[in-house]
Amino acid sequence: MNTKLSGPISIYLDSINSNDSSVLEKCLTKDAHVHDVGENNHINGLEAIKKWRGGSNDEFKLKSEVTAVEEKYGITIVTSIASGNFPSSPQIFYYFFTVADNLITNIEIIPGEENIKV
Repeated sequence: MNTKLSGPISIYLDSINSNDSSVLEKCLTKDAHVHDVGENNHINGLEAIKKWRGGSNDEFKLKSEVTAVEEKYGITIVTSIASGNFPSSPQIFYYFFTVADNLITNIEIIPGEENIKV
Protein backbone atom coordinates (compact mmCIF):
# COMPACT_ATOMS: atom_id res chain seq x y z
CA MET A 1 0.00 0.00 0.00
CA ASN A 2 1.28 3.47 -0.88
CA THR A 3 2.32 5.64 2.07
CA LYS A 4 4.57 8.11 0.22
CA LEU A 5 3.69 11.75 0.66
CA SER A 6 5.30 14.82 -0.79
CA GLY A 7 4.72 18.53 -0.90
CA PRO A 8 2.25 20.35 1.33
CA ILE A 9 0.53 17.23 2.69
CA SER A 10 3.84 15.85 3.88
CA ILE A 11 4.66 19.14 5.61
CA TYR A 12 1.25 19.20 7.31
CA LEU A 13 1.42 15.63 8.61
CA ASP A 14 5.09 15.95 9.64
CA SER A 15 4.11 19.02 11.68
CA ILE A 16 1.82 16.83 13.81
CA ASN A 17 4.74 14.67 14.93
CA SER A 18 7.14 17.58 15.39
CA ASN A 19 4.47 19.69 17.15
CA ASP A 20 5.56 22.62 14.97
CA SER A 21 2.58 24.64 13.78
CA SER A 22 4.89 27.41 12.52
CA VAL A 23 5.53 25.41 9.32
CA LEU A 24 1.84 25.44 8.39
CA GLU A 25 2.30 28.66 6.42
CA LYS A 26 4.45 26.61 4.01
CA CYS A 27 1.61 24.18 3.23
CA LEU A 28 -1.75 25.96 3.75
CA THR A 29 -3.42 28.82 1.93
CA LYS A 30 -4.23 31.89 4.03
CA ASP A 31 -7.94 31.07 3.75
CA ALA A 32 -7.63 27.29 4.24
CA HIS A 33 -10.44 25.43 5.95
CA VAL A 34 -10.30 22.43 8.30
CA HIS A 35 -13.36 20.43 9.28
CA ASP A 36 -12.64 18.20 12.28
CA VAL A 37 -15.65 15.92 12.01
CA GLY A 38 -14.98 14.13 15.31
CA GLU A 39 -15.13 17.41 17.22
CA ASN A 40 -17.73 18.94 14.87
CA ASN A 41 -15.39 21.89 14.53
CA HIS A 42 -14.73 24.15 11.52
CA ILE A 43 -11.49 26.13 11.57
CA ASN A 44 -11.12 28.88 8.98
CA GLY A 45 -7.92 30.64 7.97
CA LEU A 46 -4.23 29.98 8.47
CA GLU A 47 -3.86 31.79 11.79
CA ALA A 48 -6.87 30.04 13.34
CA ILE A 49 -5.61 26.65 12.11
CA LYS A 50 -2.15 27.30 13.58
CA LYS A 51 -3.72 28.16 16.94
CA TRP A 52 -6.02 25.10 16.83
CA ARG A 53 -3.21 22.73 15.85
CA GLY A 54 -0.83 24.10 18.47
CA GLY A 55 -3.43 23.65 21.19
CA SER A 56 -4.34 20.14 20.05
CA ASN A 57 -0.74 18.98 20.03
CA ASP A 58 0.00 20.53 23.41
CA GLU A 59 -3.09 18.97 24.98
CA PHE A 60 -3.06 15.55 23.32
CA LYS A 61 0.68 14.99 22.59
CA LEU A 62 -0.28 13.71 19.14
CA LYS A 63 1.79 11.34 17.02
CA SER A 64 0.59 10.17 13.64
CA GLU A 65 1.69 7.26 11.45
CA VAL A 66 0.55 7.25 7.84
CA THR A 67 -0.66 3.79 6.80
CA ALA A 68 -2.17 4.50 3.35
CA VAL A 69 -2.37 7.23 0.71
CA GLU A 70 -4.86 7.28 -2.16
CA GLU A 71 -5.71 9.81 -4.88
CA LYS A 72 -9.35 10.08 -5.98
CA TYR A 73 -11.10 12.80 -7.94
CA GLY A 74 -8.41 15.39 -7.15
CA ILE A 75 -8.47 14.64 -3.42
CA THR A 76 -5.67 12.97 -1.49
CA ILE A 77 -7.01 10.56 1.11
CA VAL A 78 -4.57 9.72 3.90
CA THR A 79 -5.21 7.05 6.49
CA SER A 80 -3.22 7.38 9.68
CA ILE A 81 -3.07 5.95 13.15
CA ALA A 82 -2.90 8.69 15.75
CA SER A 83 -1.81 8.11 19.28
CA GLY A 84 -1.50 10.39 22.25
CA ASN A 85 -3.19 11.54 25.40
CA PHE A 86 -6.83 11.00 24.40
CA PRO A 87 -9.36 8.32 25.41
CA SER A 88 -9.59 6.36 22.13
CA SER A 89 -5.81 6.27 21.52
CA PRO A 90 -4.65 4.79 19.24
CA GLN A 91 -7.28 5.82 16.70
CA ILE A 92 -7.54 5.63 12.91
CA PHE A 93 -8.11 8.97 11.20
CA TYR A 94 -8.93 9.67 7.58
CA TYR A 95 -7.72 12.96 6.13
CA PHE A 96 -9.20 14.26 2.89
CA PHE A 97 -6.88 16.93 1.46
CA THR A 98 -7.67 19.34 -1.36
CA VAL A 99 -4.60 21.04 -2.83
CA ALA A 100 -4.35 23.92 -5.33
CA ASP A 101 -1.17 25.64 -6.52
CA ASN A 102 0.89 23.42 -4.19
CA LEU A 103 -0.95 24.57 -1.04
CA ILE A 104 -3.68 22.86 0.97
CA THR A 105 -7.03 24.61 0.67
CA ASN A 106 -9.23 22.19 2.61
CA ILE A 107 -8.86 19.29 5.06
CA GLU A 108 -11.63 17.01 6.30
CA ILE A 109 -10.54 14.94 9.31
CA ILE A 110 -12.75 11.95 10.04
CA PRO A 111 -12.14 9.54 12.92
CA GLY A 112 -12.41 5.89 11.94
CA GLU A 113 -14.90 3.68 13.69
CA GLU A 114 -12.48 0.76 13.57
CA ASN A 115 -10.80 -0.26 16.79
CA ILE A 116 -7.03 -0.53 16.90
CA LYS A 117 -5.65 -3.42 18.91
CA VAL A 118 -2.36 -2.68 20.64
